[in-house]
Amino acid sequence: MERKHPKTKRFILTGTPGSGKTSVILELKTLGHSVVSEAATSVIDTQQANHILKPWENPSFIDDITQLQKHRQIDAKGSLQFYDRSPFCTYALSKYLNYEAPSTLLAEITRCLELQIYQNKIFFFENLGFIENTEARKISYEEALVFEKIHLDVYKEFGFDFILVPKNSIKERCNFIIDYATQE
Repeated sequence: MERKHPKTKRFILTGTPGSGKTSVILELKTLGHSVVSEAATSVIDTQQANHILKPWENPSFIDDITQLQKHRQIDAKGSLQFYDRSPFCTYALSKYLNYEAPSTLLAEITRCLELQIYQNKIFFFENLGFIENTEARKISYEEALVFEKIHLDVYKEFGFDFILVPKNSIKERCNFIIDYATQE
């Protein structure tokens, strides 16, 4: 299913935790592009600052991420936008955590599909062969591989095509993404 975007091109960057997505997003922002940062990390950081050590165990975790993603997407500016993850990633996260997808997430996915919010082709970052944990990302390399497979399956389920981002330097990855996005 091809999605048409007469005014705004919104590209999703997704893949394995620790694969370099956020580093590329930050560089794209430095280069002057419109970027939307990952909502899950923001939700985790905010809740941990409020002394909730494992926010992913909170029943509202997936809803909180979904609402923040929607808000950020609606508020994003520019005719070319790059997203560090999307509601489809949140759906993958709910599957990974063995949660039933809440109605707010399912409604947001439906909205995104019906309005063709995102480009049909997503930039997928494969694992780099290792993972570095952060306060928000506490996952083993083996778990990251499981999460990677879930992401691939979810995006396939919703009809997206993949553009594999080469395992190059941040600058080369940015150039690859910009070249593709501006020719699309």
